[in-house]
Amino acid sequence: MDIVDFLLTRFHEDAAESRKLLGGSEISLSDRWYEERLLRECEAKLMLIDIIGGARRNALSRMLQDTEDGSRAYADELEWTTLALAALAAPYADHSEYQDVWRLVEKRP
Repeated sequence: MDIVDFLLTRFHEDAAESRKLLGGSEISLSDRWYEERLLRECEAKLMLIDIIGGARRNALSRMLQDTEDGSRAYADELEWTTLALAALAAPYADHSEYQDVWRLVEKRP
């Protein structure tokens, strides 16, 4: 499983659980607010995956088509997309399918 599949699965799971809780009859006003917000956050994260995926595909496509050596610029773009995906995966680090290679490592000078 790659990081994008992992994230899509987690976001859909979170949204489904939130919908299930919202469907219950005994939900407090504060719980309702939280669950509705969680649903909106899941929708926003799904949009981010589309944006990041598009940027990654674009960089890879340009890298393959470019005959001059612009590979460093493309590598930087790909690194940013990788870091963005890792940041989205960070809250799920305790999940059994999370892979350590996705963990953000703080760079120190």
